[in-house]
Amino acid sequence: MASDSGAIVQGNALDGRVPTASAAPSSQTPGHPSFRRQRASRACETCHARKVRCDAASLGVPCTNCVAFAIECKIPTPKRKKAPARSKDSPDSDRGESTQEKSPPAGSPGAFSRTTAAYNPQDGTPPTSYTDAQVAEQAATYAQFMKPKFARAPIKEAGRVAYLGESSNLSLLVHDRHGTTDVVHYPLPENVRGSRARLTELDNLEIDILHQRGAFLLPPRALCDELVEAFFKWVFPIVPVINRSRFMRRYRDSKNPPSLLLLQAILLAGSRVCTNPQLMDANGSTTPAAMTFYKRAKALYDANYEDDRVTIVQALILMGWYWEGPEDVTKNVFYWSRVATIVAQGSGMHRSVEGSQLSRADKRLWKRIWWTLFTRDRSVAVALGRPVHINTDDSDVEMVSEDDFNDDETDHPADYTPDPLHVQFFLQYVKLCEIMGLVLSQQYSVASKARRQNAIDLTHSDMALADWLQNCPREVYWERPRHHFWAALLHSNY
Repeated sequence: MASDSGAIVQGNALDGRVPTASAAPSSQTPGHPSFRRQRASRACETCHARKVRCDAASLGVPCTNCVAFAIECKIPTPKRKKAPARSKDSPDSDRGESTQEKSPPAGSPGAFSRTTAAYNPQDGTPPTSYTDAQVAEQAATYAQFMKPKFARAPIKEAGRVAYLGESSNLSLLVHDRHGTTDVVHYPLPENVRGSRARLTELDNLEIDILHQRGAFLLPPRALCDELVEAFFKWVFPIVPVINRSRFMRRYRDSKNPPSLLLLQAILLAGSRVCTNPQLMDANGSTTPAAMTFYKRAKALYDANYEDDRVTIVQALILMGWYWEGPEDVTKNVFYWSRVATIVAQGSGMHRSVEGSQLSRADKRLWKRIWWTLFTRDRSVAVALGRPVHINTDDSDVEMVSEDDFNDDETDHPADYTPDPLHVQFFLQYVKLCEIMGLVLSQQYSVASKARRQNAIDLTHSDMALADWLQNCPREVYWERPRHHFWAALLHSNY
């Protein structure tokens, strides 16, 4: 069951079909280009729309993503330039990247290849200089932040947000030019995507590794559905980091499926609470199945397969549901929650987005994600005896509320209404984790041991816990005659 080729891994994409070996066509060896494939010079329409990396340029058409999800793979027709040169003041220059901008041809002086030009063939020493094209693109990135009205530009993609803290030199430059001092969230310039996609394009070796890990494989549709349902029933209330309505719409849409990284992470978390016999080994354990999903998600993460930062944070939080044992310090919930926090802070999730250009639905989601990271930080620190990572003095995110669980969007009303019991559980869990942080700081920190025990601190912690219990809503207040899971889980933390 621990093998990537076990019974649970043989489903083809989301349709439940069972291939003989992998998600690659029968005429193609996984990870290697088929002589029948037509190579492309750019990403296919589906990968471009989903903003994920496409291997059509290296493997040919169809790309691995389209094969995995049984989607027709189309390469967009490149637009021709009318003139060989363009003024920097032309209208297209404001977009940060021309529609004609491409990687240099293979073998040309400006070409960048991870397997050839990136390293000196004589002694393996990496290059010490950028090409002219790379220097120009880097300069264009900074130029985007200096454009008029950039600070107030709408954020169309929540997963592509640049955070510039008040002490950042670049932030000072933007503020000096436009007189804005209250903005810390900015839309990531378009040319950043273009440059990154070319420098980190998946090569055949990486694709081969992903195939060997089974990263492009999913369980049969029926089992996949059961895992997703188990996740939203038992895991999601503890970590409400996903817009369920948005995810399920894409999960049911074969032409616009969800992020493969996020889906594998959801299957990992779901496998920890699902009781389907297909997931169990001879001893009735689902750990081997969880390990399989974990390896797939980790392989996708390590390959920089996903470009959406919100999706990456969501997946990292869920990857903490796999843990090999107490001796492991790099594959447990402590490690992955820390990595998720770092990525989230890089996008500015620790700062209030109420004044940002994010949509209302994304503002609610970001708040839930940040407070979930806070609960993971405090609860894991208590459980494992580790130091906390999040300093509340660095954050000004408003306290999460019942309204933040509303997933309604402007063009899509929510398909799933939040369960009041789950909402109250999480709200009270956040308050309890705040007290956890207080207790850790006053009773268990290294600094607290260096000073004399202060009876006032102990009384303060005790009073905070008593106040929490007294004001705990009845629906999540545990009493033996009215026992239910969520009240019991909450009070076990108490």
